[in-house]
Amino acid sequence: MKHFFIVLQATLYLLLTQAVYGQPAKDSATRVLYRISTAYQKGLLPESSFLDTVQFTMRKLLSENVIFTNKELLKMLTVYRTAIWSDKKNEAHKRDYYAILSNQAQMGDRNGEMLYYAGKFDQLERETKNRKSLTALSVVAIYYDGQRANEKLAELYKKEKNYLAGIPGIVDRDQLNVSDLVQATIALELMARALYELNDTIAGAQAETTLGKIAVIAKEKAKGAPDVIARVDATRIFSFYRGAVAKNDPGLMQEAFRRMDEFVADAHTPGYMKPGMAIAAADAKTAYYIHYARIDSATYYLERYQEFMNGNQNLYNRFVEKKYWARLLYIEKKYKESADLYETAMNMLDSSRTLISRDIGDMMYARAESEEQQLLLAEAEIQNRIAEKKLLIGGATGSILLVCAFFLIRHIRRRQKDKLLEFKFNMARNIHDETNPALLYASALAKASRSTEHAVTASTELEQHIGHIMELIRSLSHDLKSDKQYVLYDLVAIMKQTLIKLNVSGDFSFDIQAGPGKKRFISHYQFSQLRSILNECITNSIKHASFDKIDLAFTNKGNKLVIRYRDNGAGWPMSLQTGGIGIDNMKDRVRQLNGELEIANDYPNGYRITISCLLR
Repeated sequence: MKHFFIVLQATLYLLLTQAVYGQPAKDSATRVLYRISTAYQKGLLPESSFLDTVQFTMRKLLSENVIFTNKELLKMLTVYRTAIWSDKKNEAHKRDYYAILSNQAQMGDRNGEMLYYAGKFDQLERETKNRKSLTALSVVAIYYDGQRANEKLAELYKKEKNYLAGIPGIVDRDQLNVSDLVQATIALELMARALYELNDTIAGAQAETTLGKIAVIAKEKAKGAPDVIARVDATRIFSFYRGAVAKNDPGLMQEAFRRMDEFVADAHTPGYMKPGMAIAAADAKTAYYIHYARIDSATYYLERYQEFMNGNQNLYNRFVEKKYWARLLYIEKKYKESADLYETAMNMLDSSRTLISRDIGDMMYARAESEEQQLLLAEAEIQNRIAEKKLLIGGATGSILLVCAFFLIRHIRRRQKDKLLEFKFNMARNIHDETNPALLYASALAKASRSTEHAVTASTELEQHIGHIMELIRSLSHDLKSDKQYVLYDLVAIMKQTLIKLNVSGDFSFDIQAGPGKKRFISHYQFSQLRSILNECITNSIKHASFDKIDLAFTNKGNKLVIRYRDNGAGWPMSLQTGGIGIDNMKDRVRQLNGELEIANDYPNGYRITISCLLR
């Protein structure tokens, strides 16, 4: 086995270096894994050796920054996965399998996939060891760190701090291995950093202390494993530096720099870990020398940081780089250049925090789940082909298709029936909730009209209210007769079309956000009134405001719809009257919907209109 590993390392080196001469490293790595799997299938490699060899190979490829897509990994590791799941004695290797997929996703910035496999880790730990997974905890912490969500990391620490603090006392009882302890130190380092950056130095120090205790145990258990020791040392260095920054102690910061440099220079530090620490050191030193206005030193380390990050497309890292250059320009009294560059940096930061990245993460999560399900289905299909004759398989497939078609038809009919029942229920509720209060109010007005003192006023109001009731009934009748049943998405779509038509010349931009629940039914009456209110908002902006951006957000929580509209105009001075025909019309329409209207004037930074009403 020892000789096999030596040959394997030499093969990996030769194949990966072929990329320099035109052969892609991924293709070479794929061939290596194929040869290992073939050797195992031919009986040339024992199962235990095969499993260890694949794990070693994937770690080596990761250290060489050879990144595969989730689909490529699932295909390459099919034999490896089958070997693990086919025998209960290989139960421990399931963790290694998910670790490979999770680490590849992390290095490829595929956060959604990383979170998906964190869930797999947690499920596996609870099923086999009846405890929560520290690996899953560290993956979630890494995800929050990637999103710069310090508040989320702080919440995660408060939720798990008692369990983490108790780890040194339960290592033997819960059979925590070195990998578990390393994952705990990674999670604690990220939590400590977030707490220190949020100026919660007490909690940050507690997290750092817990990290130190676990690190000592991990290093004792990992004697002879330089990778593990280096990883633990790195977490302690990072947490020590964050504590020094939080305490604003230059001496401690210099000590942190010394530890970073020693880590990079240490011959025992694995090569693939050195660049990460070197980047962190350049980043930290740049910030330090900028703070103390030592321009030459700051420029030197910032240029080193640029060299390390060359080709990195991560928006947050680019933001850090631009921010540092902007601060250097400011120190040099180049205020305009500094302001322009800082604005560019902030735009990058805003882009890195947009919902789009979260949406992409969600899609990656769903895709990872879908691809794994496809793999499971493919494996099941192969087993069926081997187990049955072709004729029986054909018959079974035909039967399955017939059954699926039958259930599909039943499912479609059931959905149609449920939709019709929901439509009828909404109509009945609309009639009850909208016309009953209106009729009761009309009855009260009729009684009031008997008094001669208020006869004229009550009669006029009664006439108007009866007209309102008729409008409600016409709207409900329209819903019943029409083939189209409005949903919230229709309102979102019509407002988007309106803004596009009004912006032919491109004088302004707009952003429309709609949360979940876009398929929620709304009545024709609500649709018409809300459309008119929003048209009035847009008209007011175009007529009276100097603006170049409109924001429109739809939020549906249960039965309550909240619409927020704003432009980036100045608003109006507090001394001016805010009433007008347009605003009065909006108030009247919102009142007819039994809703609420809030106008927040933040002069000279624009204004915001919030409309809320119950969906029937």
